[in-house]
Amino acid sequence: MSIVVKGGLVFLGSKFEKKDILIEDDRIVAIGTDLKAEKSLDASGMLVLPGLIDPHVHLREPGETYKEDFVTGSRAAIAGGFTTVIDMPNNKLPTITKARYDEKIELAKKAKCDILFHFGGTDDNFDEVKKTNPQSMKIYLGETTGRMFLLDPSSLEKHFALFPKDRPIVLHISDHSEDEEKNLAKTYDTLQKTLILAKKYDRRIHIAHVSTKKEMQIAAKYEKCTTEIAPHHLFLSTKDQKRLGPFAKVYPPLRSEQQRLMLWSVLEKVDCIATDHAPHPIEDKEAGAAGFAGLETSLALMLKGCNDDLLDKIWLVDRMSANVAHIFGLPKKGKIQKGNLADIILVDPKKEWTVVGSELETKCHWSPFDGMKLKGKVHTVIKSGKVVYEDYEFV
Repeated sequence: MSIVVKGGLVFLGSKFEKKDILIEDDRIVAIGTDLKAEKSLDASGMLVLPGLIDPHVHLREPGETYKEDFVTGSRAAIAGGFTTVIDMPNNKLPTITKARYDEKIELAKKAKCDILFHFGGTDDNFDEVKKTNPQSMKIYLGETTGRMFLLDPSSLEKHFALFPKDRPIVLHISDHSEDEEKNLAKTYDTLQKTLILAKKYDRRIHIAHVSTKKEMQIAAKYEKCTTEIAPHHLFLSTKDQKRLGPFAKVYPPLRSEQQRLMLWSVLEKVDCIATDHAPHPIEDKEAGAAGFAGLETSLALMLKGCNDDLLDKIWLVDRMSANVAHIFGLPKKGKIQKGNLADIILVDPKKEWTVVGSELETKCHWSPFDGMKLKGKVHTVIKSGKVVYEDYEFV
């Protein structure tokens, strides 16, 4: 069935324009005015955006599906406007062999959105990396959830030398020791050393979940280094720890209110917004698990930044779609243009709503933003030319 999205304010890369979009099968075939199709979607008053892409999620399958799985995680993604996500390798059963990678691809066929996978680099899996030939690799240089082991410096250098230079290596460089002064000093030192190594091999790297102004300033000195920020580091700080209690634990940790405000000041240097969606059920959080669910609140939080005149919508949409597609080599995604995949979302910028964790699609059913009033919500999602979500509900 052909579909036309009519009357919306369409994001066309450098500006918003009132246009119609004609979709046939899974592709955008025309952008213009007075377009006709078998089915018409009224987008009046809506922002029409490319399907969002999240380069950093933890969907927990296989190994810990009581926390999340590819169905619930992808439903959370769609409800938040994400038509593509990239899953991290630090599962209980880590994605560090071709067999594990292929298993994830098979398991993800039931998902509601496209799920891609970062491959984990270890001290001894160079042959597995070569056999798998993944689009991206994730390397952990700081402690984190899961069974990914910190690399020996010689192993890191070998991965930098061997992994295709046109593909990004994603790096977890943050330290999580209790003393903030020490963990920041160690984080900055690790980042500086990593940049020196990246320059030596003239290779692309991507720094995950940057949480301080200084990290961003250091990373920006190397032109082949890209960065991401998670909304929770922009909207939460240690001021929220009393309210959240054990639910405040996350890696990297929440920073001081001063550090949070300083992070906003370097936002222009950021390449991607990434949720670091890391769902844990309430009992696991109470027992000390680190991480927040973020797929369903990310866009609305960032639109709050726009509404508060802290950032520009054009800048924002690029960092949640086109930039991510470019960095991670995803052709035909991230832009509304003729010939691209028809991954499109309609967002009602005036829709006011309150975050209620128990009503979220994520299996963990809680959010650090519980009770927060937001403005702007995903109304409709078209995935590969099919309407999968409409009027704030799954079709």
